[in-house]
Amino acid sequence: MANTVINDIQALLEKRGIPVFGVASADLLNQTAPEGFRPGDMLPEARSVVILARPLPLSVFQTPRNNGFYSFYTAAFHTYYQATNDAANAACLMLEAAGHAALPIPSYGPLKFHNGEPRGLISLKHAAVAAGLGKMGKNTLLIHPEKGNILRLGGLITTMDWPATGPAEFPKLCPDNCHKCMDACPVGALSEKGIDKMQCMGNCIKHTLMPPRWVLSAIRWPVGKSRFLTGLMDLFALSFFDSYGVSCFACLKACPHFPENRKNSPH
Repeated sequence: MANTVINDIQALLEKRGIPVFGVASADLLNQTAPEGFRPGDMLPEARSVVILARPLPLSVFQTPRNNGFYSFYTAAFHTYYQATNDAANAACLMLEAAGHAALPIPSYGPLKFHNGEPRGLISLKHAAVAAGLGKMGKNTLLIHPEKGNILRLGGLITTMDWPATGPAEFPKLCPDNCHKCMDACPVGALSEKGIDKMQCMGNCIKHTLMPPRWVLSAIRWPVGKSRFLTGLMDLFALSFFDSYGVSCFACLKACPHFPENRKNSPH
């Protein structure tokens, strides 16, 4: 029965144009994710986290800004997330029909604030790494060994014990001595310590309600310390992150694993 469901879901994803697929152990992610963001927090009997991924068209990265943001990239960005959510919902219905609980993971919003910064309900990028789909770059984007760094992710949590496809080691992806994404960031949001999400957000996101970057940095500490403010920001993010313009992907294009850079590399 399990193999039949797996085959049917893989056929569904292929039909939906989702070429990359992997499975992570829910137990592994329960051990590493912060409380409140674990698969077991969402679905108590969770056994597996299934990750779906598809690459964006390369041409959307070549278009000029329009009114301060990249219109074609923004449209593809949001359209892909909705399509991936639809595929995850369809897969969950198939799993439930086979007697397994299954919960679709939102590809993007809604988000929750944790320690003063936004994060997904489940980290799809960490789950993708645990599923053996690639390695997290210093800019926190997933680098896939074949597709590069332009994948957009979705997924689901299920009680079905689905054989895990990872994790795996990718020593040549994002080596320690590469800092091209850090050097390319126009606001210094990337460092050896990680990413300053508020600085990145303030530069990348265009929206009529978006506060200045210095305000975002200033509110991180009080939001991280106040349960009330955290809840308020969760509600703000619920509508704010539903639709906005994207104005920067400098770190993505600077990465040696951006597909155009791979094609032009002498190695």
